[in-house]
Amino acid sequence: MKSIILFIFMIAILSGCSSKQYYVPEKNIIYGLDKEVLTASDYIVNINAIGATTKSNRIINKDGISELVLPNGYEYLNDSENGILAANKDGDVWISDQNLTINFRANPIAATLQDNLLALVFNDNSYGVYDVKEGKLKFKEYLDKSYVNDTRIAAPVILNKIILFPMLDGKIVIVDKEKFITSRTILVDPQNEIKNIILLKTVGDTLIAASGNKIVSLHKGKYGTKEVSIKNYFVDENNIYLTLLDGTVMKLDFDLNILQSKKFKFAKFHAISKDKEGNLYLLEAEGYMIRLSNDFKETKVYDFSFYDDEKVYTNGSKIYFENKLFKLD
Repeated sequence: MKSIILFIFMIAILSGCSSKQYYVPEKNIIYGLDKEVLTASDYIVNINAIGATTKSNRIINKDGISELVLPNGYEYLNDSENGILAANKDGDVWISDQNLTINFRANPIAATLQDNLLALVFNDNSYGVYDVKEGKLKFKEYLDKSYVNDTRIAAPVILNKIILFPMLDGKIVIVDKEKFITSRTILVDPQNEIKNIILLKTVGDTLIAASGNKIVSLHKGKYGTKEVSIKNYFVDENNIYLTLLDGTVMKLDFDLNILQSKKFKFAKFHAISKDKEGNLYLLEAEGYMIRLSNDFKETKVYDFSFYDDEKVYTNGSKIYFENKLFKLD
């Protein structure tokens, strides 16, 4: 009897393994990239939608690897004209240029500082505004808790008259900047299990937001929405680029019209970035770097040393993974 059970168990394991599908390039693999891979820093240990924190307490953001060293136990949240923002698990927010530490009862997981106003989202899905000059909380409200979240949590956006808060329960809360009251709530993705906002960005007069399951835009007074299972994204001054969980790569305009699309069967992309010629670079889980031309017609597949469990952060024309840097320009 034991041998029969063991035999059935082994068949089940082998069947499960054989059913797993992997990306296989349709064209010959090119060995040797025409771009350089450098040792960037020590290993990435934490990532959000804005940047990353390394093991030696340095940060990686839109400007690259900072010389600034965070205090022990702190993780990077955002940067501003008033300094780097970082937080620890004790509810402390540190502002680098002022060497100021502010303690909050809940743990801050996203923050933006503009002038004297610090906009915060906390891990209990509350949000608030703190006045750094006055040294007090001007406003705070609570939403329903969300227990399962994507680590790429977006940061609040502070505009002339309003503050946009990307919440963990799939909402964007709009707060009046002068009256400090909630004026409106936009439902982006209230239905799915993992629904927190991973993208919140303004490009000119266009607002773009996304969860892992849906993307929305407000462009020239027109509201657009599209349900897509987003793996990665990249936004430039004209377009939105997405990789989806099914291996599809998309180029959209700000009205969310699909301009170009190509599917790489069974591909699992960990990063998408773009060089100055408009080529997209896609980091694939099985150890490939795929270059896709701007018109989505030409594809080149390069052998690329990469492991599926490595942490990845992309910044414009640079892809950071573990302790390495891949420069596109």
